[in-house]
Amino acid sequence: MKKSILFLFSFLGIIASCFAQTNEVSYQKNDNSLLWEVSGKGLSKPSYLFGTFHLMCKEDMVFSKNFTNALSNANMLVMEMDLSDSKNTFGAMDFIQMKDGESLSKLLSKKDYDRASKFFKDSLKMSLSFFDNMKPAFLQALFYPLMMTCKQTGSLEEAIMLEAKKAKKQIKGLETIELQSALLDNVSYQEQAKSLMELIDDFQKQKVNFEQLLNSYRSQNAIEIIKLIETDPEFKNQKANLLDNRNMNWVNQFEQLMPQSSLFVAVGAGHLFGEQGLIQLLQKKGYHLQPIENKN
Repeated sequence: MKKSILFLFSFLGIIASCFAQTNEVSYQKNDNSLLWEVSGKGLSKPSYLFGTFHLMCKEDMVFSKNFTNALSNANMLVMEMDLSDSKNTFGAMDFIQMKDGESLSKLLSKKDYDRASKFFKDSLKMSLSFFDNMKPAFLQALFYPLMMTCKQTGSLEEAIMLEAKKAKKQIKGLETIELQSALLDNVSYQEQAKSLMELIDDFQKQKVNFEQLLNSYRSQNAIEIIKLIETDPEFKNQKANLLDNRNMNWVNQFEQLMPQSSLFVAVGAGHLFGEQGLIQLLQKKGYHLQPIENKN
């Protein structure tokens, strides 16, 4: 049950990885890394940024030597949410349910609900009625494993967390499960249900797009990630809600923590790049950001 809850809440990170600030930003080929060093501005030790992709094929979840060294050098692992805190796992069911007695069967027409029910039964071998009161945005997370070409998938954040725990690193979450759930509450249930049906009706195309983005992540191609993101209109109106505002809040937290501790920050890759991405926001604050080669 815990693993399924962690996966549902990784969906917010998947959204963020798939949609980022689209202002024109120049990235060079030598900037194509998901691992960055943060130094300067009087810091006694550098900190590190690492862009994750929340759902990965297990064979792709291999850490480079430079990644391992950076994590080893840091005192604290900082994640979007502290996955080691039971409040963020076992309490999840309180936040993924729709409020005020709303349900998917009420939001969808009978024709759409029947079509969604068939898709759930055929694809997931599960009854949609079991999820009738769940927020539609979280239901989309159930389909992402079906978009993967591999048989075994896993959470990259959970793998990083386990490495940090082995090394007895302190772990901190930037947000709580309550806050992350509230972010999706800014999207109406009607819009969430519409998005769910669009995913169901155009699943094969969505699967191709997801694989393209995942391949760009595998190659750590920042330029290609941005290009793919720019073509995705979904959540365009939620850019500030899902990315920009969160990034600014996180940078403020980093500035409080970095003078005392060397951080290893592991957050969705979509948060790193762009005019309002973490890299540029930290540069504007006066820090030096340097890409680190992250290849095995």
